[in-house]
Amino acid sequence: MPINGKDLARIVDATNIKITATKADMERLIAEGIKHNFGMLVGLPCFGPMLIEGVKGYDIKVHGAAGLRDGGGDRWEVKVEQAKSKLAMGCGEIESRLNLGYLKSGLYDEIVHEVRAIKDVCPNNIYKVLLEVTQMTDEEIRIACELCMDGGADFVKSASGEYGPTTLHHVEVMSSAVKGRIGIKASGGIRSIQTVDQMMEIGATRFGIGLDSALKILEEADNR
Repeated sequence: MPINGKDLARIVDATNIKITATKADMERLIAEGIKHNFGMLVGLPCFGPMLIEGVKGYDIKVHGAAGLRDGGGDRWEVKVEQAKSKLAMGCGEIESRLNLGYLKSGLYDEIVHEVRAIKDVCPNNIYKVLLEVTQMTDEEIRIACELCMDGGADFVKSASGEYGPTTLHHVEVMSSAVKGRIGIKASGGIRSIQTVDQMMEIGATRFGIGLDSALKILEEADNR
């Protein structure tokens, strides 16, 4: 049976990380988050305390970013400190970006070390690693998934959307690599319930979707 809007909202991370996003935009994110009971809200890090306070008392988490900028190229120590800071703030989950430079250099041990170091500071929180699959070959996607699992990540996330949309093929490759051992968050360019349905069929278990698109997709889910 196709998923309905209420159930879908629980596996959607409703997002507004536009660099021009305002306090009013974050207030809207909170209001829509509460109205639709989204599983998590993702806003600009500077508004993190506001988001956390806004959803206090609701079963809604706030995203904590650790080294998501610059292609994941921050040193692992920086990402660890950012993760600690976000946890202290009250963020419910942590997400870092895979170091693409390391991946393309074959520095696989360094990637595993980084992932493990971040997971070590959030053992009781879900930890996701953003891969940026649009910048990888299929083999690199498979390797990246294996490295993230070796490091103890709970989820691999497909893409940010900054460098193109996640495709069904990307999710298929990720799914073939993880084989259900960890979760897959599909994110980047998801605009319709049809895409959500197709990605769920091939292994996606969470979605990162911009707020406006998420609201549209929830409506589509309930009106079919």
